[in-house]
Amino acid sequence: MNWIMIIGLVVAGIAVVAFAIGLIICGDLLSYTATGNKTLDPAGTPAGRALVVYNPGVSGAAKDAAATIAGDLQSKGYAVSLAGVRSTAAANTSSYDVIIVGGPMYFGKVSSSVEAYLKGLKPQKDVALGVFATTGAPQFNNDDIASFGKQVASLPCNSMLNKTAVTKTIRSGDAGNVDCSEFVSAVLQ
Repeated sequence: MNWIMIIGLVVAGIAVVAFAIGLIICGDLLSYTATGNKTLDPAGTPAGRALVVYNPGVSGAAKDAAATIAGDLQSKGYAVSLAGVRSTAAANTSSYDVIIVGGPMYFGKVSSSVEAYLKGLKPQKDVALGVFATTGAPQFNNDDIASFGKQVASLPCNSMLNKTAVTKTIRSGDAGNVDCSEFVSAVLQ
């Protein structure tokens, strides 16, 4: 009976790993559906222009966070373009004062579509850049946060800017709204 239990545990372990790999692949494939864009105009004269680019991920939490971030920027007077990572609006980064990019974080690593977007990003020198990642975990692993910061800091787009990109990991639920607000304030400083 011990052999049967061991074989069962091995099969269950393989199934869990296969499921996790499937989620990662599915999440990156979902970035190809992120082709839409939406414009949010402020109530008065715009304080500037902002581009918020997102990969929706499997759960859609990153898209929700991007929409919250876009709304916060709009309430601060920015004309905002909310764009999927594969949209034509995301490809044109000229004339923006603020660029924010984000998506899901899988096992401590940003999604490959967000990483590829950031590697190809060529912002103007005075652009404020923010990068966020979402995770389903209510509490973060400090190693994941440190890894996320290192991934973003090592991207070539930072060398073109006058200041370093602001990074933030966005939690799920109500805490995520607070995280989004804090993130927008940090990016605009």
